[in-house]
Amino acid sequence: MKNVLLVLATLFFTGTAVADHHATAESTAISTVVSFSTTDPASAVAAMTEFAASDCRKNAPATMRLTADNWNGTETNSHSLLMSFADANAMLQTYGAFQQCEAWQKLMASAAANSKPHSQYLMRSLLAEGDSSKDAMYTIWQMRVTDEAAYLKAFGKLMKAQTASGAVTGAYGVWRVVGGADAEITHVSYVGAPNPADMLGGSLQPNDDVVEFYQTVGDSRSITRQIVNSVVADF
Repeated sequence: MKNVLLVLATLFFTGTAVADHHATAESTAISTVVSFSTTDPASAVAAMTEFAASDCRKNAPATMRLTADNWNGTETNSHSLLMSFADANAMLQTYGAFQQCEAWQKLMASAAANSKPHSQYLMRSLLAEGDSSKDAMYTIWQMRVTDEAAYLKAFGKLMKAQTASGAVTGAYGVWRVVGGADAEITHVSYVGAPNPADMLGGSLQPNDDVVEFYQTVGDSRSITRQIVNSVVADF
């Protein structure tokens, strides 16, 4: 996990702004997600919990969320780390302080023996609605989108209908991948839920709104991978 955090630090010191899930399409909000594998998740969580209690973490204008990638197909990663910032100044302030922080150095040293980095994505928020702090699980779609505007309009319409009907009970949004993108993953969308029952009960069941969405986006969207993960903790 040391390598994971070093990757994050390198990305952030290039001057990229990162913000939380409540960003608007007009903002410069960006989220960074780093996926990694570990055979000792308890030690990783303990190390992050210890770091979270430090003054440098408490004073940092940032959020950190660890998820367990419970169902991710043939991928080998076991967890993902999301770090969020309100703006570039908050990012620079946070990582400037972390580089001088003994607790941060201890976290990286502890993590080095417990994890292996898998993938890193830097993503701009295009749509974000709902209170992600209440979510316990997410369905995530990694996909290729060739008509971004049309997809955003169709996804936003679908989510409003699904939320109104109670099929979606958590936060939702769309990211454009700006770092780490490849031919098969240009965008990522997500839908949250506060519990497994809501997650499995919704799951974009083929009602009229979902069918309309599929017909609207058509071939302009192709799913590369669908993942279901759970929130381990916020730090």
